[in-house]
Amino acid sequence: MILRLWTIVVVLIAFCSFTPTETEHLVKVNEILEQVNKLRAQGCRCGARYMNPVHPVKWDKTLYRSALAHAKDMSINEYFSHHSKRGEDIGMRLDKYGYAWQVAGENLGEGQRSFNEVLNDWKDSKSHCRMLMNPKVEDMAVARYGKYWVQHFGRKIKVSKPQSSANK
Repeated sequence: MILRLWTIVVVLIAFCSFTPTETEHLVKVNEILEQVNKLRAQGCRCGARYMNPVHPVKWDKTLYRSALAHAKDMSINEYFSHHSKRGEDIGMRLDKYGYAWQVAGENLGEGQRSFNEVLNDWKDSKSHCRMLMNPKVEDMAVARYGKYWVQHFGRKIKVSKPQSSANK
């Protein structure tokens, strides 16, 4: 009887303390991209200015790692800012993670319970909305840690391929 009860407890712990699977993460990524790209495709009003529809963005894993690190740092060190307590800004964070950026941007949120809620708050803020609609960005990622949301945007530096001597 004790062995059977112990087995049930172990099984319950295993099921209750699972971490999201890769599939669950992909579903959230797809949902986030779908919502952001729907907004970008429709165009919207950011404050008094209408922002025309723009091309979709794609998810970038490096931007995700950078956004997650900033969200964790804000949570652990109890602050809410685009600049870390060490003085790092978005460009410095992207450099640290190896994202060779030409354009970079960041939206922050605090306390929202879902991506829909933080996205609505960003749309209601003129500067955050303009970042969402920025035609210069190509990549994006969103991370949440505790009560903090971080959205990173970027466009990588285009490296031109050297011409071969046959093309000269």
